[in-house]
Amino acid sequence: MGCEKILIAGFSGAGKTSFLQELEYQAPEEGWNFQDLDKLILKSRGKGHKNLASLIEQEGWEKFRLWERQELEGFLKEEGKGVLALGGGSLNQLVLELYRPSRKIGFCYLSVPFEDCWERLHLESSEPRPLIKLGKSELQRIYQERSQVFEQIPWRIENKKGTDLSEISRKFWDQVFSS
Repeated sequence: MGCEKILIAGFSGAGKTSFLQELEYQAPEEGWNFQDLDKLILKSRGKGHKNLASLIEQEGWEKFRLWERQELEGFLKEEGKGVLALGGGSLNQLVLELYRPSRKIGFCYLSVPFEDCWERLHLESSEPRPLIKLGKSELQRIYQERSQVFEQIPWRIENKKGTDLSEISRKFWDQVFSS
């Protein structure tokens, strides 16, 4: 693949953060920087907030989307190789068109059926998810809308219910180093 930066896209509840952690654990070489966009925002902008839902509720979605773009740009400008798990809504048509032509940036779509995402969003062990308040039908509409952008990414990894993250992580690294 030859990329310096890899952006992992997928809907909220797709397992991007868990996948990122497994990728870091299985990294076949040193020197990769692994980051989660939501955590970067919470760390840099979320003083006094214990989670992203609280930050978004206070500051609003518009400001949050601006911070996503700023943190993404900052990550892409950093020296060295890195993998960034994007927020569920941070990849839009504009971002895809801006960065996809770059040979140094690769996009990976973590594909998950809507029902699996919905179930994961309701797990008691997970942090409160901001979108959950919208309800299932609205969330499904957003899922279908965002899927139109995600489907443009040729590098697709399935993460259906019961998928072994260790196995898909090995496949990911095989693809990264096979090109």
